Amino acid sequence: MLADLEALTPPLIVAVAFLIGLTLFLRRQIGPRGRPGDDGDEAEISGSASNDDPGDVAHGPSSDQHKV
Repeated sequence: MLADLEALTPPLIVAVAFLIGLTLFLRRQIGPRGRPGDDGDEAEISGSASNDDPGDVAHGPSSDQHKV
Protein backbone atom coordinates (compact mmCIF):
# COMPACT_ATOMS: atom_id res chain seq x y z
CA MET A 1 0.00 0.00 0.00
CA LEU A 2 2.88 2.36 0.78
CA ALA A 3 4.34 1.73 -2.68
CA ASP A 4 1.02 2.76 -4.25
CA LEU A 5 1.04 6.06 -2.35
CA GLU A 6 4.65 6.69 -3.36
CA ALA A 7 3.73 6.15 -6.99
CA LEU A 8 0.80 8.58 -6.78
CA THR A 9 2.67 11.37 -4.96
CA PRO A 10 4.28 13.12 -8.00
CA PRO A 11 1.05 13.32 -10.04
CA LEU A 12 -0.85 14.58 -6.99
CA ILE A 13 1.75 17.30 -6.40
CA VAL A 14 1.53 18.39 -10.03
CA ALA A 15 -2.28 18.38 -9.90
CA VAL A 16 -2.35 20.48 -6.72
CA ALA A 17 0.18 22.95 -8.18
CA PHE A 18 -1.91 23.21 -11.37
CA LEU A 19 -5.10 23.88 -9.41
CA ILE A 20 -3.41 26.55 -7.28
CA GLY A 21 -2.01 28.24 -10.39
CA LEU A 22 -5.36 28.09 -12.16
CA THR A 23 -7.11 29.58 -9.13
CA LEU A 24 -4.65 32.46 -8.91
CA PHE A 25 -4.89 33.12 -12.64
CA LEU A 26 -8.69 33.17 -12.64
CA ARG A 27 -8.84 35.40 -9.57
CA ARG A 28 -6.54 37.86 -11.31
CA GLN A 29 -8.51 37.83 -14.56
CA ILE A 30 -12.02 37.88 -13.12
CA GLY A 31 -11.39 40.02 -10.03
CA PRO A 32 -12.26 43.72 -9.84
CA ARG A 33 -9.80 46.18 -11.27
CA GLY A 34 -7.82 48.07 -8.63
CA ARG A 35 -6.94 51.16 -10.64
CA PRO A 36 -8.76 54.13 -9.11
CA GLY A 37 -7.28 56.60 -11.64
CA ASP A 38 -9.29 55.17 -14.54
CA ASP A 39 -12.75 55.74 -13.07
CA GLY A 40 -13.57 59.04 -14.82
CA ASP A 41 -12.46 58.31 -18.36
CA GLU A 42 -15.94 57.71 -19.77
CA ALA A 43 -17.27 60.95 -18.26
CA GLU A 44 -14.68 62.99 -20.17
CA ILE A 45 -16.11 61.99 -23.56
CA SER A 46 -19.05 64.14 -24.56
CA GLY A 47 -21.50 63.73 -27.42
CA SER A 48 -21.04 67.30 -28.64
CA ALA A 49 -17.35 66.96 -29.41
CA SER A 50 -15.96 67.99 -32.76
CA ASN A 51 -15.25 64.39 -33.73
CA ASP A 52 -18.89 63.30 -33.91
CA ASP A 53 -19.97 60.96 -36.67
CA PRO A 54 -20.59 63.13 -39.75
CA GLY A 55 -23.41 60.84 -40.81
CA ASP A 56 -25.25 61.49 -37.56
CA VAL A 57 -28.54 63.34 -38.03
CA ALA A 58 -28.00 65.49 -34.93
CA HIS A 59 -24.61 66.60 -36.25
CA GLY A 60 -24.64 69.54 -38.58
CA PRO A 61 -22.64 69.68 -41.84
CA SER A 62 -19.01 70.72 -41.59
CA SER A 63 -17.46 73.37 -43.78
CA ASP A 64 -14.82 70.94 -45.05
CA GLN A 65 -17.32 68.37 -46.33
CA HIS A 66 -18.27 68.55 -49.97
CA LYS A 67 -21.39 67.19 -51.62
CA VAL A 68 -20.62 64.68 -54.33
